[in-house]
Amino acid sequence: MGERPDRAVTDPRPGSERRTLHQLAGVEPDPTRPAIVAERLTESFRLYHERPTGIKERLYRLRRSSFTDFHALEDVSFAVEHGESVAVIGHNGSGKSTLLKLLARILPPDQGTVMTNGRVASLLELGAGFHGDLTGRENIYLNGAILGLSRAAIDERFDEIVDFAGVRHLLDTAVRTYSSGLYVRLGFAIAVTVDPDILLVDEVLAVGDVEFQERSFERMRSFRDAGKTFMLVSHDLEGVRELCDRAIVLDRGRVAFDGRVNEGVALYRQRIAAAATPAAPRTSDVRRVRIEEVSLLGADNAPVAEVPPSAGVTLRVKLHALEPVEACSVGFTVSRADGTHLYEAHTTWQGLGIGPLNTGDEATVDVRFVANLLAGRYAVAVSVTDTTGRETWAVQAEAARFGVQPAAGGAGLVNLAARASVSEGPARRLGDAPGPGPIPLPRLQRRRNRG
Repeated sequence: MGERPDRAVTDPRPGSERRTLHQLAGVEPDPTRPAIVAERLTESFRLYHERPTGIKERLYRLRRSSFTDFHALEDVSFAVEHGESVAVIGHNGSGKSTLLKLLARILPPDQGTVMTNGRVASLLELGAGFHGDLTGRENIYLNGAILGLSRAAIDERFDEIVDFAGVRHLLDTAVRTYSSGLYVRLGFAIAVTVDPDILLVDEVLAVGDVEFQERSFERMRSFRDAGKTFMLVSHDLEGVRELCDRAIVLDRGRVAFDGRVNEGVALYRQRIAAAATPAAPRTSDVRRVRIEEVSLLGADNAPVAEVPPSAGVTLRVKLHALEPVEACSVGFTVSRADGTHLYEAHTTWQGLGIGPLNTGDEATVDVRFVANLLAGRYAVAVSVTDTTGRETWAVQAEAARFGVQPAAGGAGLVNLAARASVSEGPARRLGDAPGPGPIPLPRLQRRRNRG
């Protein structure tokens, strides 16, 4: 028998083996088509109530088990281009893990289609793809074979996998004896070392220790910089902002937002409070309102970029209706420069709805607040939703920025307006209250030595 054509031509240059592996697996990526295409994905599960545990109980009851259909995903569509890094974020139960299982072909969709263009590696569940009775060494070869690598290709990458996972001392031990952290380390090391075109990673990275998480994020950065495609499910919003350039926000199985990662993170933070109580399935989000202008005004209604501590500020938002709106809500969040979420408010939380608005109508909303903050830089995100907070019609991440001037006699984040007094004993005025400064350690030590 003759050799296969893709084996007959040998290219000695580095990387040629990986191109041949792609061809052998039949998954050579086509750069003219997206890396991932999901069209109208729907996935449902049955939630049983008082399900009979056996045949005898079922016959005794003489009735079928009662159940409710739960829609984990409903009509989800999107496309991911080659080289994109996409974060999938949302509340627990919003369908994030189910979506990645559909993309990895672990679950078949009830409706819709999934297309992947290239070799796919996934790390979706703790220990997924491992056989507990096999050793770490055997599981490396097993997982590599599942991902389409030959034994020779796995041999070439074996030491890199083991060193990255840090499990060399446990290579010949059954993986069922591994801790959850070691499970994740080995699974992640295999997934990123086999050089996939598309990587799907679930929240399992949070199980590893801090040192491994740092190395994992560094590997993800290099993976991104190499032009690979990955989708990441994570609740670490700062990590998401650093690693990804796009975010898909899921809410009750539907796409609530698909766009720039900063806007997606801001929207998700705004939805955290609104999701305290369950609601009926909502309709698809549409852009019914446009945010025309956002400005911050001081006490004299003049634009401000910097304010004193505990100063009054007015957030002015100008809206333009793209279609008739019965009523809408304007919300805003204030975040620190490092992304820490500090404050959030919506007009509906104060019993105020904006509208009705006809197509082309405009409205200006003023929200007054007190900047009880200390020195630093802060960002304001603005969104427009329906009055239930379930449909997002417009969002602007970092719509405005402002700084707070240093305060005398205090340091930290919030301004507690501390005032000191001596209720008993002598005191004297030292002049203007100084700001925070270095503690005079030598003087304190001399006083301590004098007893």
